[in-house]
Amino acid sequence: MSDRPSLGGYTLQGSERPSKAYAKDRVCREPGCQTRLSIYNNGKYCFQHEPMAVPRTRGKKIA
Repeated sequence: MSDRPSLGGYTLQGSERPSKAYAKDRVCREPGCQTRLSIYNNGKYCFQHEPMAVPRTRGKKIA
């Protein structure tokens, strides 16, 4: 046994609120794409067809 003191902690607790879910059986809006979207994806497109979004960093738009 080690002479180091043991660490204590708290058990992890889940959120009281359930995850937001969207309609079932939705399909990507890209013509010809038949990818079904997750009920947790609030977008209209699958990952491959989602339009690129430019993030903002410290209030300045990245070119």
